[in-house]
Amino acid sequence: MKRWSIRFIILSALITTAISLTIGGFASVSLKNSQIETVDAHLTLIADQVISNPSAPVSTALDAVSREDFNLTIGLLSGAGEFMVINRSQLLFEIAPSEKVLKSARNSVVTIDGSQQYRLLTLEISGGDLLVLANSLEEINQTFARNVNRLLIFTFLIDLIAILLTSLLLLRNNRKLQDDSLLRMQKFLADASHELRTPLTVIKGYSEMLSKNQIKEKTDQQRTFSRVNSEIIRMENLIHDLLLLAELGETTDPSQESVDLTSLVRGYLSDFRVLHPDRAVVEEIDEDVFLAGSIDHLRRLLQNILNNISRHTPVDAPVKVALRREAKKIMLSVEDGGPGLPESAYQEGSHLLNRFNPRRSSKQGGSGLGLSIIAAIVSEHGGRLQLRRSNLGGLAVVVEI
Repeated sequence: MKRWSIRFIILSALITTAISLTIGGFASVSLKNSQIETVDAHLTLIADQVISNPSAPVSTALDAVSREDFNLTIGLLSGAGEFMVINRSQLLFEIAPSEKVLKSARNSVVTIDGSQQYRLLTLEISGGDLLVLANSLEEINQTFARNVNRLLIFTFLIDLIAILLTSLLLLRNNRKLQDDSLLRMQKFLADASHELRTPLTVIKGYSEMLSKNQIKEKTDQQRTFSRVNSEIIRMENLIHDLLLLAELGETTDPSQESVDLTSLVRGYLSDFRVLHPDRAVVEEIDEDVFLAGSIDHLRRLLQNILNNISRHTPVDAPVKVALRREAKKIMLSVEDGGPGLPESAYQEGSHLLNRFNPRRSSKQGGSGLGLSIIAAIVSEHGGRLQLRRSNLGGLAVVVEI
């Protein structure tokens, strides 16, 4: 499995874990707080009734606990320091809490930690005695611990399900990508075979004619040799382009260097003007546009774009080249005033060996891989290639990196 797939699975598991723990943890804590609030309400209720009947505080407290069926411990600390438990519950203590603890719970409920955690409230009653009201939190804590354990088990199961579903979705997506890649490769091999078969057929035909001495005139022989030589050059160009595409497809860590794109574009435009004096060439190029990438591949990118214009547009068709930096992006657009491409090409983009006009490339020396190489180089540099109709009427090749 690819590294990015593993990262995606881990990310989905982390997101699922975070959501599950957040929601489940919030629910568990809320339940615990609600139960503690109920305990505090019981203690406060007993205290209010004791305060409302100061003449008989102990009996009032015992009657209220019995009537409300509260599981409370009630103790009495005399002014002489003697402590006596007058109502027992699951909270067990035979000696009074420390003076500091009792003082902290005077007229307000506090949590006391120890061998048993409990909530405590103390009231001063007549005669200087101290009434101690306490309720154990043991059952609440056990419930909270059970809920946390259930939450962890639930989260683990949910993570397993999320990992399984994510893996299945990625596997299905990878299979689709592999099927699409296989179809593209099959089409590529079929088209490449056809492109190679054409010059081979020409060379083989002329070779047989020469071997059988069917071409006798010297001028015809020279024309034949010239034709064979042009087909050999065409095969060399096609093989070179195929090798370049293979290199671009296999390179995972292309060489990186700082490329002065401004100087590079201006240099190629200068040569283009010399070779095409009849064309009106307009340039809008920002200064000091630098790009981290492969200078050899960027040169090939510009060569292919300008070569396409040379081959497939009239000799006097205008050209406009713009290079500008927009925030963190570099935009390169090359427009021409030629015939452009079919409308479907602007929707489909570029594909391997996709000749939008099948009749033109082979006659004009092209391998048919120009746009494929351009797209591969743009992809290598983390950019995006767009083909659209130019404002000049022809094709606009827009590169965004």
